[in-house]
Order: sequence, then structure tokens, then C-alpha cells
Amino acid sequence: MKDSKLRKVTAFLAKFIEVIGWLGAAMMIIATVALTLGKEQIMAAYQSGTLTAGNITLTGTVNNSPEWAMDVVGRGGAVFIFIPLAILCVLTALIFRNVYMIFKASNVASPFSMENVKRIRNIGIYAIALPIVKVVAGLISFIAMKNGDYALSVELSEVVFGLVALCLSQYFAYGAELQSDVDGLL
Repeated sequence: MKDSKLRKVTAFLAKFIEVIGWLGAAMMIIATVALTLGKEQIMAAYQSGTLTAGNITLTGTVNNSPEWAMDVVGRGGAVFIFIPLAILCVLTALIFRNVYMIFKASNVASPFSMENVKRIRNIGIYAIALPIVKVVAGLISFIAMKNGDYALSVELSEVVFGLVALCLSQYFAYGAELQSDVDGLL
């Protein structure tokens, strides 16, 4: 297939967003570990207004956090807040990894390959999983925070995107069969 600038730019942007997704997931996991392991120090700093870490002491700036946030940290609820966010970051990274692989492979071969069919199907599955994880994450966060009202928010476009990707995978599967037949004739 002929190489194009649009394909290269799309592949670059997909790889960039994938890396950001993995970094976001790593940061969520790091935040979970830090807030879980250091919850006693965080709570002590919140109550006293003084945070001491090694040779550094901060005074009077620590207790500006809302009560519900400190309550969540104090009860060890950081896991229930940040791990679902990490899962969302991972799903996003996986979607864009598949997009990158499709465009990377299309620069040198036919887009109608069984690998691309699997990638497009995976994009559809991950896209449908995103709103499901968002709903579950929202419920878990609401339960962990014990604060305010819970508003269920799922955009139809998220589900439609996943369904369209799954449909496209069927058309690409048919195209891969035709490609195989044509290659067999030559």
C-alpha cells in the first residue's frame, strides 16, 4: 500500500496517546501505593497542619484538602479511587496501541489481514468496556467516598463507537478472505 503522510501522522499520534495512557496508569498505581502506604503520615500531617518528609517540613499548607478526601485516604479508599482510573487508562492505551499497529502494518502490507481484523475487534471490545468500567468505577468511588449524589453518565457515542468497530472487523474479515483468495490466484 502506498505510504502517506496522514497515515504516518495518525500512527505517531496513536503511539503518543498510547504512551500517555500507560504513563497515566503507572501514575494511578503509584498514587495508590503512596496513599495506601503513607496514609498514617498523610492523616497526621492533615491533623497537625505540618508535613515532614526527610529534611523538608511544610507548615500550614497541608490541611487545605476537603474532609471527604481525607476520609477516603484515612480509610484506605485510595485503591477504590485510583485503580479503576488506572484500568480506564490501560483500556485507552490498548485502543491506541491497536490503532498504531494497524497504521504501522498498513504502511507495508494490505490492510486486509487477519491481524488487523483482530486489532479492530479488540478496539471494539475495549471501546465497549470503557463505559462499563466508567459506571463501575463511579459506583465504587461513590461508595468509597460516601459523599454527594451519584450521577450515572454513559454516552451513547462510546457504545456506538465500539459497535461500529466490531462491525468494521467483520467487513475487514471479509476483505481478508478476498485478499487471501486473490493472493492464491496469483
